[in-house]
Amino acid sequence: VGPRSAGADPGPLCYGRGGTEPTVTDAHLLLGRIPPALIGGGVPLDPSASEAGLELLAADLGLEVEEAAAGVLEIAAWNQANAIRQVTVRRGLDVREFALCGFGGSGPLQACRLVDILSLEAAVIPPDPGNVSAYGLMVVDLRHDEVQTLVGRHTELSVERLASAFGALEARATKALVDQGYPAEDQHIKRWADLRYEGQAFEVQAEVPDGPVADEAFVDAVLAAFHDEHERQYGYCYRDRDDVVVEWVNLRASAFGPTPQPEPPGVAPGSGAVAARTRPVFFGDWVDTPIYDRANLGAGDSVVGPAVIEEFGSTTPLLPGFTAVVDSFGNLVIRQEASS
Repeated sequence: VGPRSAGADPGPLCYGRGGTEPTVTDAHLLLGRIPPALIGGGVPLDPSASEAGLELLAADLGLEVEEAAAGVLEIAAWNQANAIRQVTVRRGLDVREFALCGFGGSGPLQACRLVDILSLEAAVIPPDPGNVSAYGLMVVDLRHDEVQTLVGRHTELSVERLASAFGALEARATKALVDQGYPAEDQHIKRWADLRYEGQAFEVQAEVPDGPVADEAFVDAVLAAFHDEHERQYGYCYRDRDDVVVEWVNLRASAFGPTPQPEPPGVAPGSGAVAARTRPVFFGDWVDTPIYDRANLGAGDSVVGPAVIEEFGSTTPLLPGFTAVVDSFGNLVIRQEASS
């Protein structure tokens, strides 16, 4: 974020937990957004080392140390926002219609700022966010994907050729899961096709209907799905233009092996959120901020920012103008006040 002053010697500094340059974690620590020890106190941080590193950065930029730390977090938030746009807006999705899921130990740290930057509906912070990925791997259905390139004009592809190609893909996908212990009769298959208008440099993935590839009605259904998806993503299609050629590019088949789904445990109704303690946190100014223990929050409990919600493996700073409500499964549902 800025060059080190010429000739400056950082000395034996160890910012936060290590290294020779201040990090985003150091900025959170200096501003009081995270506690001085993580993982239930098992990973101590060094606030003085973080401050020393950020003071050097602030001196380079001609800023107060709090301004420099806040700037680090602002740059990090905009980088995250731009990454989210890459997987939403660029695919024709209106990001304002979605909620953000903040998972991973550090996932919730910028949730409020991202809701603000992207005008998101809400942010949802699951319990134990650092374990969400591992939990997902344990409960998601096993999936095996097969893809085959098959380039040709829509008007020139025969039903027989498509039936043969899809049959081979499905057979390979099914066998891959059988080899991993999932009987064929327990599996289910989904199919897609990548199509494009002639001259386009990109394809649109259209869902292929279930059932046998038996007649022209099947091919027409895929074509209609392609037009629909193209219009959904890009706002237009050539459904009624007979002079525009449609090309098939890839065929896809995925076999799914079912995994037993556990019933998510609920949480008991809360009796009202009560702060465990307070500490100074910087939200534009230093504020004596209530700190809540997430383990003590129940369904229906509400926390109004500025606040910090801490748990064993993560921390959720709640910026001014935001409210977090605990739902029946223990998720924190964070929304911004309309006037904020």
